[in-house]
Amino acid sequence: MGAAPAPLAFTPGEPAGIGPDLCVALASMDRQAEVVAVCDRGLIEARAERLGVPLAIESYRPGTPVARDRGRLTQVQVPLRFPCEPGRLAAGNAAYVLETLRQATKALLDGTFSALVTGPVHKGVINEAGLPFTGHTEFLASLTGGDPVMMLAC
Repeated sequence: MGAAPAPLAFTPGEPAGIGPDLCVALASMDRQAEVVAVCDRGLIEARAERLGVPLAIESYRPGTPVARDRGRLTQVQVPLRFPCEPGRLAAGNAAYVLETLRQATKALLDGTFSALVTGPVHKGVINEAGLPFTGHTEFLASLTGGDPVMMLAC
């Protein structure tokens, strides 16, 4: 048998939105795939506490096993730029959202990750911060030199 595939990266997206909740929900189930969250640790810990979900977070070290059991999450730290409260959008965190995507994409391109799953972002808040952004697809294409193609699944 060959080597196991590299883990998947997950960026939660807008920190005041549903993405951090999805990250906590993911961590509260057994997973067959290795998933690494690329986000702010404190954000996820605060959201887990708010949701009443026990959660242990460990830092990702390439080449080491990634947590796949309930209640554990492996994470790459990208610090929030501005305090975050669920449901309250803050343009001050727009650069944070883009930095999670940037770091996850860079690690995807160098083979650290095998795929990228992104949570929802709020284009209006990113634009309000003065950052030109038309969406995930175009931003990721600009980082990779590719042509934008979108697929939605539910």
